[in-house]
Amino acid sequence: MAMFQNLSATQKLQAAVHKDVRGICTEACHFLGLEITKPAIEVIAELVFKKCRVYGSDLEAFAKHAKRSTINADDVKLLVRRNPSLKSRLLSLSSNCGKDKRRKTVPVVKQDVSKGASTSGECAANVQLESKESDVEDMVVDQIDLTFD
Repeated sequence: MAMFQNLSATQKLQAAVHKDVRGICTEACHFLGLEITKPAIEVIAELVFKKCRVYGSDLEAFAKHAKRSTINADDVKLLVRRNPSLKSRLLSLSSNCGKDKRRKTVPVVKQDVSKGASTSGECAANVQLESKESDVEDMVVDQIDLTFD
């Protein structure tokens, strides 16, 4: 554990990628009934790490070209433009989300201090709770096929 703390941030990321790739390879080989050697896992992990670095620099370049400091969904769509299955999946996900997904608010009527009761404040709180529950239902996580065609 002490050795991990002495690593640089890049080395920590690389170690995390190696650990995750090892787990994915082990699980995939188990289900497929195959065996994989440690050197093969290391090569795969190194390729994944290098590919992620390239993706990161490409996303930064796309955002910078658009004179933005934030990477957005359009940059990711541009990145996957050569992978038809992943591109169609991302387009379907982005069409479900919509561009202007903002929280719906209900105007709250101030309480009448003399009566001590709320006229529509409680109703507004209930509407906001219902909208939060429907937002949670809309956020269904699906698996994305990351294989390249």
